[in-house]
Amino acid sequence: ESMKVKNEDKVLIGVGVVGIGLVGYLYWEKKKDEKEQEFLTDIPEPPPVVLDRPTNSLPKTGAVLNKNKVLGKGIKGVEVRELQRLLGITIDGNFGANTLTALQSKKGVSKISLNAYLKMPTKTTSKEIPTALVAPRKGQKLMANANSISLFNAKKTANGTYFNTGTKPFMGGSFNYGEHLGVFVGSKVGGQYLINRDNVYYFVNANAVKGY
Repeated sequence: ESMKVKNEDKVLIGVGVVGIGLVGYLYWEKKKDEKEQEFLTDIPEPPPVVLDRPTNSLPKTGAVLNKNKVLGKGIKGVEVRELQRLLGITIDGNFGANTLTALQSKKGVSKISLNAYLKMPTKTTSKEIPTALVAPRKGQKLMANANSISLFNAKKTANGTYFNTGTKPFMGGSFNYGEHLGVFVGSKVGGQYLINRDNVYYFVNANAVKGY
């Protein structure tokens, strides 16, 4: 009878075992948490985040300009943005009425490529010359008034007028002083002359030619 374990003692023993088990479990959890914290503090997280930022931004700034693309009303893109920057107007990448007005005011043309824009003299330089007073008579021969004079292709519109395309013909680049360019056809707003050379129409800056 003395060897029998009373029910009350069983309960006490059970509680003791559970208590020891609980303390052991809590201690194991604590050590596990400490190990995880040590592991987490060893991970260098910030450097990869910093390194990723420049590579993500590269495509935005890596756009290549097509400087030979002819830009006109309705055209959109990075080339238009660059043209607007050169014109000194609001940059939105959309060739609208404001861009057209600014281009006509500065260069006297409605369409132009970036390469042609950089090579073409600004309208303001020829504006000072009273071209209306010194304009040659219709049919008069014109020669280059300086070296490296360029002609620009003229395109006829539906209403019979001509506009400067901003592109140069393939006939060997520029002309030097005294070389024959063509015959005078008429003046254009922006200090340019429309000329006829071998039955083809071109534009030339008024201050670059003289009659003979």
